Amino acid sequence: MPASKLTSYYDSLGVTRTCTPAELNKAYRKLALKFHPQRATIPPDEAEITFTSISEAYDVLSNPARRAIYDQYGERGLKEGIPDGVGGVKGGKYRYHNNALDIFQAFFGTSSPFADILGTTGEEPPAFYGQLTGMQLPFTKSKAPVVVAPLEVTLAEVYNGAVKTVGYTRKLLKEDGTTMDEAVETELYVKPGSEEGLIATLEGQGDQGVHVLPGDVEIMLVVLPDPLWSREGDNLLYKHTMSLKEALCGKVVPVPTFDGRELAVPATQIVAPGDSLTVPGEGICGADLIICFEVTFPSTLTVEQKKTLKATLP
Repeated sequence: MPASKLTSYYDSLGVTRTCTPAELNKAYRKLALKFHPQRATIPPDEAEITFTSISEAYDVLSNPARRAIYDQYGERGLKEGIPDGVGGVKGGKYRYHNNALDIFQAFFGTSSPFADILGTTGEEPPAFYGQLTGMQLPFTKSKAPVVVAPLEVTLAEVYNGAVKTVGYTRKLLKEDGTTMDEAVETELYVKPGSEEGLIATLEGQGDQGVHVLPGDVEIMLVVLPDPLWSREGDNLLYKHTMSLKEALCGKVVPVPTFDGRELAVPATQIVAPGDSLTVPGEGICGADLIICFEVTFPSTLTVEQKKTLKATLP
């Protein structure tokens, strides 16, 4: 049963909203083993409902992007979308597929609800395993290689935050033991101020194989270049070109912001090539906006213009 509005995903796992991934894994491990339908001591129907609720909670909170959206917008934002800033909503594609046993197997590396007693693939077998089963555990499995998926965003999306869809291709293990390529799409929430590089790891969502555990997917954030805008930390750099007359006499510089406004920034001092002007608080997450000036010089001057300049300039 999906986590109800009265029971949060955190409540379902018995953890706090500030819990670490390790604490989250520990809570899921304990509860998944306790309430697995084949092992639980409570009535089967009640165990099934609890096991499903635990699994959905872990499916959401173990994914950094889903957890970020849930923390900020709740279950409704996760499933119905979040405000897009212009009166509508975006995202809202998460659906729990009632795959509690798949989540259990991906976590433990086995479908056995007695993994804590008999051990799992990839662990050293307990000393008494052979006495209990008359068998030896399978050989140790390692994880499949990491799948790297680039996620391209604009600087405006880094400024505002955005729900993005990232796609990648993974090897899917079929029932006959062969693999096939599968195209996968998932949604991620890019927080305002996100840096380039690793933004999220999707554990166990990568390549599959007969003799390997499901690999991870690493989502790498790539900020697309912009002809006028760049970034230094959380400071925004805006390139503005002005004429020599404007550089000497001053002008009001129009700056279009990423949230739909237009700033009118007065440049009253003489501007030399390479000069800059700082506007506090207009960068990413309240950092600064820095206007970087380029000055264009005239290619020619008339004799009269030269005389006027000589008479005017010191």
